[in-house]
Amino acid sequence: MTEDKKQFKLSDYKIPDEKFYSRKTLAVAKSMLGCYLRHETEDGIFGGMIVEAEGYLSYDDPGCHAFRGETRRNKAMFGPPGHAYTYFTYGNHWMFNIVTEKEGIGCAVLIRALEPVEGIEQMWERRPKAKKEKDLANGPGKLAAALGIGREQYGADLRKSKLRIYQPDPGTRRQLLRRYGGVVQTTRIGLTVGSELEYRFYLKEHPCVSVRERPV
Repeated sequence: MTEDKKQFKLSDYKIPDEKFYSRKTLAVAKSMLGCYLRHETEDGIFGGMIVEAEGYLSYDDPGCHAFRGETRRNKAMFGPPGHAYTYFTYGNHWMFNIVTEKEGIGCAVLIRALEPVEGIEQMWERRPKAKKEKDLANGPGKLAAALGIGREQYGADLRKSKLRIYQPDPGTRRQLLRRYGGVVQTTRIGLTVGSELEYRFYLKEHPCVSVRERPV
């Protein structure tokens, strides 16, 4: 058990207002580090601290699903900020994104990795191939599987639904950033276009980060 699990108290976190999500996408992506993602399901409550996130911008990013405009698949990206955009990829993985900026723009933040805190025993059941606890949600597909996020959460309001984001108070976040060596900004993972864009952020020394690269 890490020091964060021992010290974690949901009372040190709050549900952010819509303005938190309506900011520029990269600012939101960076702010996601240290936030808490929690999913209340019929199988129990699953949650953990976000340690890695990356931004997708419709207006200058060919790797973004909304780069060529609105479609049936990406419609949620053009909705109000602070809602979920989930999609199925590679035939077997769900991905969880948070809609950002103003409604109609089509930007989002992909949550790539978190440190498991709640529901860990059930996460092992959902992720039987994981070898260590840090592997349960250290990638976007792994994260969605571990927390039970999929089609049903498409368009969910992350402030009011059973899938929520909680923001740490400023003091708690400062402690987290110091503990894990600050924030690294670098290029994104697994893209064929837009891979050179430095739109990924992670806690420098956190063991649950998916892939570490040289900082910018």
